[in-house]
Amino acid sequence: MASAMAWGKEDWEQARWEAKALIGQTEQDPTWRLGTLFDCMFWPTLLFGYVYYWSFGSWRYYSWKAALTCGPLLGLVVCLWMTSVARLFFKHNMPARGRLANAACLWLGLLGGWYGGDQNFGHNMVSFFTYQDSVSYVDIDPAVAKGQSYMDAGQVYFKEGTSVSKDDMVAFRSHTTFCAAPIVGQPLRNQKGALEVEMEGDVVIPRSGTVDFWAVGTDCCDQSTREFTCGQASNARARSGMRMIREDFRPYYLLAVQEWTARMCPTSGEDNTAAGLAKAAPLICLPARHPLFFTWVEDPVEEVNNFYIKAMKDVNSHLVMFIAGNAALMCGMLWGLKQLGFK
Repeated sequence: MASAMAWGKEDWEQARWEAKALIGQTEQDPTWRLGTLFDCMFWPTLLFGYVYYWSFGSWRYYSWKAALTCGPLLGLVVCLWMTSVARLFFKHNMPARGRLANAACLWLGLLGGWYGGDQNFGHNMVSFFTYQDSVSYVDIDPAVAKGQSYMDAGQVYFKEGTSVSKDDMVAFRSHTTFCAAPIVGQPLRNQKGALEVEMEGDVVIPRSGTVDFWAVGTDCCDQSTREFTCGQASNARARSGMRMIREDFRPYYLLAVQEWTARMCPTSGEDNTAAGLAKAAPLICLPARHPLFFTWVEDPVEEVNNFYIKAMKDVNSHLVMFIAGNAALMCGMLWGLKQLGFK
């Protein structure tokens, strides 16, 4: 009591001022400011969606330069601007914790939107737009048609009775097994008696003179058992094909077809001479002059629409993952910077 009475009026005023300042500082510098939380969640999410849109939509497919400029590059400018603002506040000892966290979340929005949109485009939308822009052909008979006449085909509806000749499949192994089987409108093997087979040869040349339509897939066949399950080859109602559009797979399918044609053509004895060929059959070899590769399906339209549906599902899942990741980054940044003494 005596020590308290020893304080003068000025001492009490000083203590009250210091207490108010301390309380005011605590109130003015909380870890979780509502405005900061809004800025760190809303603007990065908006940037994520904006960059994602330009990275996976039709602009990316039809005009990638415009998509790159209006999307990721513009987002980069926003991130650099916010980073410079946060740095300026920190340099002048002004409250910068919220702006630093916002800058980090914006960078996450830019990179997440760019990467997620690019992945979605490569896995789904590029196929969707490619098939939408390609030509569809109906009632094609592979026994008569030549591949050279359908080089622009994207979706092909084959004539009734067309099937995949699974027994004549071929596999080419290069880390991945590349499987191919001819799409035929008539049997490739001579179905007549033994005498006719001996006179005419084991194979029947299609009227087109070439085997140009092929059902393909990866890791979906077995050379030893002649099993071929690529696409919907097991579906009896399937008689349509969707053009294989992966350019990195095309050389391997070509090698598989070349292996098949070499196997179907005699390479030794008199059969390999002009006289031998004339004696054995007019055309004993089965050529594949302009092979076209397809995924065997029942309904190409449904398959194309599935690319779009899958893309929209990926958009939603990517958005949810970003919001969760951004919230974690925001909380970690605000708490960590507060512990380090940032205002």
